[in-house]
Amino acid sequence: MPKVPDARRPSRAAVNALRALLERHNHVVQEVDGQNDFGEDQHVTFTEDGEVTGDLVKIQVKGGRSWRRADGYAVPIGDHGKTWADGNIPVLCVVHDPDTDGLYWANATKQLLSARRVGEVLKTITISSSAKLDDESIADFVAEMRRYLSRYRGNRIIQAQLGDMAGVEFGPSDIVQHHVNVFGEDLIFWQRRGEGFATLLHSDLDWCPLHMGPEHFHPNGRPGLLVGIPVAGDAILSTAEAQWLAACFDAAHWAREPVDGDPPLQTNVDARDDYVATRVEHRLRVEPDVVARSIRELRAEAATDHDLAAVAAEVESDVEACAEALAKSWDEMSNRARRLATFYLVREVRVGSPALPIDEQFRIVWRCARPAPEYGFDARVGRPSDRLSSNREFARAAKLRPGDRIYWLSRHGNERGRNVSAVWDSEDTPGTVCVLFDQLGLGDTFWPEERFVRKASTKPRSSSSGVGGVA
Repeated sequence: MPKVPDARRPSRAAVNALRALLERHNHVVQEVDGQNDFGEDQHVTFTEDGEVTGDLVKIQVKGGRSWRRADGYAVPIGDHGKTWADGNIPVLCVVHDPDTDGLYWANATKQLLSARRVGEVLKTITISSSAKLDDESIADFVAEMRRYLSRYRGNRIIQAQLGDMAGVEFGPSDIVQHHVNVFGEDLIFWQRRGEGFATLLHSDLDWCPLHMGPEHFHPNGRPGLLVGIPVAGDAILSTAEAQWLAACFDAAHWAREPVDGDPPLQTNVDARDDYVATRVEHRLRVEPDVVARSIRELRAEAATDHDLAAVAAEVESDVEACAEALAKSWDEMSNRARRLATFYLVREVRVGSPALPIDEQFRIVWRCARPAPEYGFDARVGRPSDRLSSNREFARAAKLRPGDRIYWLSRHGNERGRNVSAVWDSEDTPGTVCVLFDQLGLGDTFWPEERFVRKASTKPRSSSSGVGGVA
């Protein structure tokens, strides 16, 4: 007599358990005949309010203890990798654990595409033990899969391809635009509905997101660049890229307004962290002694705040990170040292509504206050001189230091010498530099690249002056 394979019982139990759960919630299940099983056991069509939708998934079902791993479950891919990743219907993997009688799932297509993007070849689909599929979670499961399936409809297909290329997942209401520059590099403009800023994804920057708001599009632009060309982080865009980006940003202004009735957006944590890191890096570059001053403020606060003192002791226990934070530039620091430098400089970050522009949504409370009130670009009386001589040199605004002797032209073109009394990064206009002169109370806000003529120094200048030796 023919013998029934031992593996058939747990396999049938798994298929039956999943079918029963899905049909109990009125979804349509079509079982694939064993002779036609090429990595798919079931085709499932989702329903909504008793009506059949056009949303279909394929499911590979496994049952038994052999699929269990220390941190969840795993399903071998075998020779199904290409069909699971490149088909026009996504494939899920579901494991039935006979000991818990539980079903656990993962989106195999999504995992394979994510791995392909970073050049990794997967051997198995991993399933978390927290990804349980039961009567309580099935509504969330169906909603998640239907959102994922929406990427296969209409212009969402193009968005899905761009998202796969950049390693992000765009929402159905997101505005996504694509541009290819003269070097064949891809740029993606991304505006989430109701979010007060936009995101630039650039293939030449390894798709690292650059978040920007209206503050990046100042009408008077930056020196040496066309009007409206922004600086997104440290990436200075070409003219064509900047014009495309500015046009996208302007066209999407309506999408930055929140919609009545829409669920509130969650704070974009990546945007918050990137914004804080950019501001910290800029302040370190403009004010080389800011770490030393911030540490003194921290010590004074910790003398009466025992909780703060405990936190400071913990973060400063890493001797190497401390040495880096005190002596190296932001670009040279490790991630541990950057976290420590941020702790020194930033007392807190106050977070506002996601609909606000990025520089209003995230307000940094620094440990060190600015040395003087700020003025804007329009408050200038005159401009920096560009008259060189044998004892003069050019210096960018971000490189000026207290004690420098600079030369200034009045509105009538008369030149006067001025002493720099303070330099700090602007709070009112993030990304700019404030320079305070003696006998000149106006016109202290400048782009970092703006050039001044200053008296040449015979002594070497140190960019880390005043930082070392403070702990």
